[in-house]
Amino acid sequence: RRRALAQGERRYEAKKKGYGSKRKPEQKRTAKITKKQVLKLKCTVCGYVIHRRGIRLKRIEIEQT
Repeated sequence: RRRALAQGERRYEAKKKGYGSKRKPEQKRTAKITKKQVLKLKCTVCGYVIHRRGIRLKRIEIEQT
């Protein structure tokens, strides 16, 4: 719980007072938008599946030629 008379709180209020913005940036987003995609590599002979960690993508599409 924050106390209004704590030294850090008083210092923060003093720095925040007046013209200008906050001294620390406000976080706009609280969660990631995209998830990390996982690549599933399946063996055509035995059917064994290997999971590989991917990168952050909205959509992944792999075509076999």
